[in-house]
Amino acid sequence: MSGARTPAVVRPPAERDSEITVSTSHALPPAPRVGLRTAWWTAALAVVLLLAALAPASVISDFQFFQLNRVVTFAIAIGGLNLLLGWAGTISAGHGALFGIGAYTTAILVADHGVPWPLAVLASLVVGLVVGALLGLPALRLGGMNLGLITLAIALLLPPLLTRLDWLTGGPFGKTTPRVEAPPGLPFSSPQWLFLVNLVVLAVVFWLLSNMLRGRMGRALDAAASSRVMAAAHAIPTNRITVAVFAVSAAVAALGGALFHLTTRTSTPDSFTFLLSISLIAGAVVGGSRSFVGAIIGAAFVVFVPESLGGFVDPAAAGQWQQVVYAAALLLVIYFFPRGLAGLVRQARNRLVRRSSTNARSQEEQS
Repeated sequence: MSGARTPAVVRPPAERDSEITVSTSHALPPAPRVGLRTAWWTAALAVVLLLAALAPASVISDFQFFQLNRVVTFAIAIGGLNLLLGWAGTISAGHGALFGIGAYTTAILVADHGVPWPLAVLASLVVGLVVGALLGLPALRLGGMNLGLITLAIALLLPPLLTRLDWLTGGPFGKTTPRVEAPPGLPFSSPQWLFLVNLVVLAVVFWLLSNMLRGRMGRALDAAASSRVMAAAHAIPTNRITVAVFAVSAAVAALGGALFHLTTRTSTPDSFTFLLSISLIAGAVVGGSRSFVGAIIGAAFVVFVPESLGGFVDPAAAGQWQQVVYAAALLLVIYFFPRGLAGLVRQARNRLVRRSSTNARSQEEQS
């Protein structure tokens, strides 16, 4: 009959359950936002650092500015490392080597070729970007954990390579450059002026990285960190994004190394051993790998904890105790404070805010 209805085909439940529906939309998760309170805390920290930079010599000595400069340069490098650890979910065991590459690039350009230090610092940034891309491309082809293994090899290879290439690096004695002086007419000492410069660079770098993470790159990284299978289903090139982030992270680490050389004025192979890479990882984890404020906290940990050990242990064994302290700190933070000290401070602040709001409501109800 022409008017007969075609019977519906009922499939077995097993056949229906075996179907997998994959979304073909390219929608990405919403970009992470920086809360108003977080912005206020970051601004408050910036104001404190700026006031420290403008403090007279009677309040903060040149040696203390030297220590603060070390903290800021390490914070820049740890901020770049946080891109990998906190957002890309990839570990790098070679950021100490990238830090050293930036330091030696600035040292060679300034000492041997007379390049002004601002241009040398920019050149170190470009060199770090290129080296990061060259290291990441083989890992892109090989896949897996090869990026971490390649960075480990670079960290172990750099110190002896710097020693061997004495015609370029100065061998075991390294390279020394003149101190960075403040412009004429400004009442700043050399360490104080350099601290101001480092603060400006730190603020610009963290602002750029934050904007990058709030954009499409940050959404893609969050999707890849949540599930690489689902990210691939949404046509997100996770490997290419990881390599691009690694190149940016390497450039930031090299930038921190360049400013570190301007702070210390001398770069030697012993300054950029594998222990430095471990120190940067420890600083990132202790401070909080998904927080740029945590990068500053972690940098302070890296700078001041080894020095505090000098008053309790034999100087000859200080390096071994430093490794023990780093290992213990990593275990404690991973087990008890997985978001680092920055996350711990954030939780304590949120509890205080909730408690104060609860007390305020209770008082209103009683009145």
